[in-house]
Amino acid sequence: MFATSGIRVRPRRDDDLSALLPILQRSHSTHRYPVRAAVVRADWLAAPDELEAWVAEYHDAVVGHVALHPTATPGQDPGTDDASEQWQRATGVAADRLAVVSRLVTDGAVPGSGTTLLTHAVNAARDLGRVPVLLVDPSSAALGFYDRRGWHRIGTAAQQWGEYRVDAVLMVAPVR
Repeated sequence: MFATSGIRVRPRRDDDLSALLPILQRSHSTHRYPVRAAVVRADWLAAPDELEAWVAEYHDAVVGHVALHPTATPGQDPGTDDASEQWQRATGVAADRLAVVSRLVTDGAVPGSGTTLLTHAVNAARDLGRVPVLLVDPSSAALGFYDRRGWHRIGTAAQQWGEYRVDAVLMVAPVR
């Protein structure tokens, strides 16, 4: 468990999903994340392929979420294959040593909760012997969030998110 400025990070439990869904819905409505309304569901937050997932709590209330995912299995989609190949070139490690920081969402009411969750996910990825990477919609405010935290842009890869085609910005965590 990790805590900073009253924010506590702990592993996500199944019973957290009911508190996370309204947060995810507000994020979609306010920030267009996730891009597609159709994925504002518990099974999107708790994807079966995730490596690990955590929630942030503040005064015992769930205020955010983050997960680590493996890169996609090669051959499923040209865009995800391209992203994986670019991350591998940029980091010098194989796809099975990458961890995609994903599903980072907060309720916006507790300053620092997003940074706390991101820091926790990066440290956890490294503890697993993996290099943290991510992809982000170039029109999203999240891009500035990651830039301000020292993430490096390494390219773009076309992603098909339902009916949306996005040239997602590929990023790699800063070297510690």
